[in-house]
Amino acid sequence: MIVIGKQVLLLIATLVASSSAGADSRRVREQGILTSLVDPTVYDIRVRAFGNNDTEATIINVNLYMRSIQAIDDVKMLYKIQLTFRMQWLDTRLAYSNMKAAGIPYLTLATETDVWIPDLFFSNELEGHAHNLLKPNMYIRIFPNGEVLYSKRLTLSLSCPMNLKLFPMDTQTCSLRMASYGFTTHDMIFKWKRDDPVQVTSDLHLQKFSLQQFTTDYCDSHTSTGTIALILVLYVKKHSNRSNHRPMYCIE
Repeated sequence: MIVIGKQVLLLIATLVASSSAGADSRRVREQGILTSLVDPTVYDIRVRAFGNNDTEATIINVNLYMRSIQAIDDVKMLYKIQLTFRMQWLDTRLAYSNMKAAGIPYLTLATETDVWIPDLFFSNELEGHAHNLLKPNMYIRIFPNGEVLYSKRLTLSLSCPMNLKLFPMDTQTCSLRMASYGFTTHDMIFKWKRDDPVQVTSDLHLQKFSLQQFTTDYCDSHTSTGTIALILVLYVKKHSNRSNHRPMYCIE
C-alpha cells in the first residue's frame, strides 16, 4: 500500500485549485474582451472591415478542404460536393492585443451574428446547405491583431455544363465559382490562400468519374454594379486517357 503524506495531498489540492482558478480567470478575461469588441455601440456589423490604413479594399484569403464529391450527374449536368470552406481577413476593429490578452492566442465565436462577414456566394450553386448536427459546424476565430478566420462545413450542388459528344471517351471540366454578391473590387478582393489553397481528402472515391487534377484561378465579371473578381477552382473528371479539355469562362 502506498501512503501519501498530508503535505503531498495538500500540495496536489493547491495545484489543482490554482489550475482551476487560472482557467476561470482566462474565461472571465475572454468574456470581457469579447463583450468589449462586439459591443454594438462601438462595432457595427453592417460596415465592412477596412483594408490597410482603413482606406484600401478588404483582402479576403480563401481556402477549402474537399471532403467528398458525392455525385457527378452527366444527365442533369451537376455535381455535389462536401467541403470545409474557410475565409481569412483583417478587421482592425477586433484587435485586442492591448486588452490584457496575455495567454489568449485567439478568441472563438460559435455564431455569425456578432461580427462582419464577407458576402461571398457561389455563382453556379443550384442548392446547398450548412451542416448543423449536433451544432452548427462552423466557428470564427479572432486573433490579437484583429485577423479573423471563418470556417464552415457545406454541401453544395453545382451546375456543370458538359460536352458529351465523345461519350464515353470524354473529359469533363466542372468548376466552383465564387464572388462577392454586392461589393466590387474597389471594396473587396478575394484571393486564394498562398500555400495549399485547396486540400483534398486522401480517401476520395467516385463511382463513374475520377479526379485527375484541379487548378485555382481568377477572372473578372463585368456586371451592372461594377467589376467583381471571381475565384475559380477547376475540377477535371476523366473516363479515359483521351482529352477533350474546354477553357473556362466567367458566366453571369
